[in-house]
Amino acid sequence: VVRRWLDEGALPPIEAVRPEEMINAFEYDYRAPRRGLDLSIDGGPSPFDREHVLVRVGVQGEIVDDADRPPAALTFVVDTSGSMDRDDRLGLVKRSLEMLVDELEPDDTVAIVTYESDAGIVLAPTPVADREVILDAIDDLEPGGSTNLEAGLRTGYGLAGEAFREGGINRVVLASDGVANVGMTDPAALASMIADDAERGIDLVTVGFGM
Repeated sequence: VVRRWLDEGALPPIEAVRPEEMINAFEYDYRAPRRGLDLSIDGGPSPFDREHVLVRVGVQGEIVDDADRPPAALTFVVDTSGSMDRDDRLGLVKRSLEMLVDELEPDDTVAIVTYESDAGIVLAPTPVADREVILDAIDDLEPGGSTNLEAGLRTGYGLAGEAFREGGINRVVLASDGVANVGMTDPAALASMIADDAERGIDLVTVGFGM
């Protein structure tokens, strides 16, 4: 966010300066473990006073070669409510999905569900070998309506169950700019709704878009 303000020739407002973004903007030469996670810890005097030290805890996961990655079944649940009608929201979702398709293997599958006042299937589980079909579906995403997250998750997990890959990467990726306002809206109830799928090995990743 800070970089975008500076690129436009303006100083960012104070509330836009987020320490976690400044830290995550850089690459770190942490050692990669053979398996699991590895910690790197270092520290030094604080530049702000003489009474404190700063400690950095770096977490590095193992690096898996593309050839060693198991097949993936990805189901994208995309918020297409009216508030997503911005270039830094639905526009960014579409560009991100297009980039991701180029990183996947031909036998991976992609499915796309949208939700606004209700949910709809834009793309049934489709092998990445059919790249143009997937890109056309992404291009067709359009905003409008309310935010019925419950319907989106129910439909998305239904497709993820159909595309389930035993021993593979099974993931529902939720892309939204805000909270649910139609249907079931309580976070605990929504989590309970998908608990059985989580036990089966279908993971949920949520990605926020917009400011």
